[in-house]
Amino acid sequence: MEGERRRIPGPKAGVLLASLLLRPGSALSMDRLTDAVWGDRPPRTALASLHNHFARLRSALGPERDRLRAVRNGYALDVRTGELDAEAFEARLGRAQDAHQAQDWHKLEEEIASALALWRGRPVAEFPSLQDAPEIAHLAERHLQAVELGFESSLRAGRPHTVTAELARWAADHPLHEPFHRQLMSALHQADRTADAIAAYHRLRRSLADELGIDPAPRTQQVFRALLTPSAPPADSALPDLRPAASHPTNTSSPDSHRAAPSTAEPTRRPPFQIPRDIADFTGRAAELTALRACLLTAAADGLPPVVVISGMGGIGKTTLALRAAHAGRTLFPDGQLYADLRGFGSGTPRTAHDLLARFLTDLGVPARSLPEDTDDRAALYRATLADRRVLVVLDNVRDTVQVAPLLIGNGPGAAVVTSRHALTGLAAATHITLQPLAADEQHQLLAAICGPDRLATEQVATEKILTACAGLPLALRIVGARLAHGGRTVPGTADHLHRTGHRLTALSLDHLDVREVFLMSYQALSGSPRQAERDAAAAFRRLGLWPAHPFSAEAASTLLDHPVERTLDLLDILVGAHLLQNPAPGAYRFHDLLGEFAAERAEQEENPDERQASLLRMVTWYRAATREADRATRTRPYVDAAPDAGAPLPEFTDSDQALAWITAEMPAIHHAVRVASVSTRPELSWGIADTLFGWTLTHWWATQEWQQPVNEALAAAERAGDLRGQAKLRNFLGAAHDYRNEASLTHLATAAALYEQLGDTKLQAASLTNYATACSQAGRMQEGLTAIRKAITLHSDIGAPTPLMLHALGSVLLGSGNAANAEPVFRQCLEGWRSEDRFLYVAIALVSLGDTLRVLDRSDEAFACLEESLTLSRELDNDYHIADALEALARAHLHFGDRDQARSHWHQALSLAEKHRFARVINDCLKGLDSLVVGVHMNGPCR
Repeated sequence: MEGERRRIPGPKAGVLLASLLLRPGSALSMDRLTDAVWGDRPPRTALASLHNHFARLRSALGPERDRLRAVRNGYALDVRTGELDAEAFEARLGRAQDAHQAQDWHKLEEEIASALALWRGRPVAEFPSLQDAPEIAHLAERHLQAVELGFESSLRAGRPHTVTAELARWAADHPLHEPFHRQLMSALHQADRTADAIAAYHRLRRSLADELGIDPAPRTQQVFRALLTPSAPPADSALPDLRPAASHPTNTSSPDSHRAAPSTAEPTRRPPFQIPRDIADFTGRAAELTALRACLLTAAADGLPPVVVISGMGGIGKTTLALRAAHAGRTLFPDGQLYADLRGFGSGTPRTAHDLLARFLTDLGVPARSLPEDTDDRAALYRATLADRRVLVVLDNVRDTVQVAPLLIGNGPGAAVVTSRHALTGLAAATHITLQPLAADEQHQLLAAICGPDRLATEQVATEKILTACAGLPLALRIVGARLAHGGRTVPGTADHLHRTGHRLTALSLDHLDVREVFLMSYQALSGSPRQAERDAAAAFRRLGLWPAHPFSAEAASTLLDHPVERTLDLLDILVGAHLLQNPAPGAYRFHDLLGEFAAERAEQEENPDERQASLLRMVTWYRAATREADRATRTRPYVDAAPDAGAPLPEFTDSDQALAWITAEMPAIHHAVRVASVSTRPELSWGIADTLFGWTLTHWWATQEWQQPVNEALAAAERAGDLRGQAKLRNFLGAAHDYRNEASLTHLATAAALYEQLGDTKLQAASLTNYATACSQAGRMQEGLTAIRKAITLHSDIGAPTPLMLHALGSVLLGSGNAANAEPVFRQCLEGWRSEDRFLYVAIALVSLGDTLRVLDRSDEAFACLEESLTLSRELDNDYHIADALEALARAHLHFGDRDQARSHWHQALSLAEKHRFARVINDCLKGLDSLVVGVHMNGPCR
């Protein structure tokens, strides 16, 4: 700015500035800015964080700060004409294109050199989240056009030697971008290197064939034919028009321009139709069936043979989907449909390509005496036989790529559908369809189709329990449906039977259908593999079964497995590829519910007890260290104790938003870690983990129940162990998180203060007394609260001045005692303290308290200003509890100053939000307020 370099205040601010510069002068909405910074996983405090980052960015802009404007629901950045190099680049490129059109080669050379001189690499490359922005794609495309014009300029000037090396680099970096390859061929030809030009063409042809299954475009083939003409002089005038994409479309390769018409040769005998019968009660899978049918239609229409791989866990319905699509598409393949179960998973001997090729060839009319002995020769004959036939080949239950590769068809109008429990990512150019568990409505439809809708119509609760137990697995639903349809079981009895602890997999068995047996086949394919890596993956599967019901990261898994992270990632990749583990998001892993239960069984049966205990303690220790780091990021809390040895890398948090989002996502696993630790040989880990959740409860779900069970379990463990400090920490936590409003809160806090006094910890005793004073003010015990807060301030005097929390507690008991005049300056000092620390949640709380005080003092304008600011800040923080609290306080203020309609409206808004989350205190205050409107009570007190 003004010739000076200015430091951008952090990476998030950099993303925001770059986003605005990509659309100079345009208003970007808060939603779009949120997406730019956090993608599809924004924290709950995203809006407040954005405002903070923009405030810092405005400060960094110095005298130019007014250019960054807040607009309705967003921000804009004013940029003057000529300030952006992207704008200058576009202008110079435009003039170069005009010169090219006019064949003004001197002007072209001048303008294109000027345009390319502005380029500094890919725009905003340091911000990966912006790389998919359409503006970046546009600039990248324009840059390609400029580069092509630059090469064109040099070739027109007769300087092929100066660009040949660079052209070769650009062609290598863009192997499918034909204009660069055509220019390289021209440059090499002009430089008397025609043999190299021909080699460049063949490299391009192979790349297009391997990656896209197509030949070079006619224009490129015309250049190649010119290279083969001996009489052609080494100048581009001998070649076809080589103008770059700046003047012609770059996508010159289309299906119509590349494919040849399929042959209509007839088979020599009656076509084979071998597909097993369809299933009458096929349900769901509409999207997958549509995608599969589209691939088959492409094969029928274009003569480009697709390979479709349907993969997924055992019992998910891969074969059923393949058979349904094959029957539906029979008319597309009049020359036959071949089918084989390759027995890749199961007790039978896997089928070999050598034997299946013999069967397929004889089915297609090749005499048995003519079959070659060599497998490769048979595969070549197989491809030749199918070259002009519209045949569909369904290869079911494939073990791996090696087993199936010889059975895939070559060029021709046919298609192949492959099913496997492994992903088969090694199959080149295949279309992959991965089956997930059925959606809720599809599950219900399938179960009803098997057992009859009448059986389920009057048993909705039990039906939902059955669907939950089957976890969307079609095989499980078929077993349960068959039991209901043909046995004497009731729907509620079946539901209870499935939910009996440790009994579910046993219950999911009927005749030849057995979920446990299906899973065992997948597991044994790894545990019995000749490859060490797959046997190690099977061992990892067992050990991960010790943590079956909760998602986990690669770092957490590496702790449980006691492997380095990179080694762990290799094993997780194998399990994901085998569909024994799910990978719902980058870096996140989880078991399907039924597979997790199976993995836990394998761990119980195959891992020794000492190793199981050691693995679990490593996992618990990792969560203790990880939650500690999250708590530190959330509250900038000082820790005096040494960090536990995590055994693996911990999550890194750049700000509190990331830390809070991580705790929210990991809460079920954190609870499990507390439960495991509480009954282990290291129970102190349980209350160590629970204590780190305090900052999260303040910011996210204050007064809801999700956090209470792990904290109560940890407290019970601390009491069993006789650990006074652990008990004191958790009682202080529970007292504060009970919203200071009931006897339980007072009991917890009084006990915490007494325990800290017993331990001789003056600082934490003062903190517990501060919380106790706040609880007393909420319970109407003002004198008791005043005594407690005075003692807390006295104890804390050796450390320093009263903290903002102490000031807030003092103000609360003063206000509750009817001394609003003295409470006001205390609350203002408290508010100033929180603002100086950028503790925005506490600022919102203090503003409500100050607004209440000003209401009592009959200063309406100031009261409403404080309460409205608190409401705005709570909304920016996306904190529903404090939104409801501010609305309730505003309702009391409106009633106090005579506006009953506004009071009623605000109480109803607050009540609706409070009931949604079961905010007990706010619900109670709202109901009291609405009752006062009915009976005419004037609520003049603080009502806090």
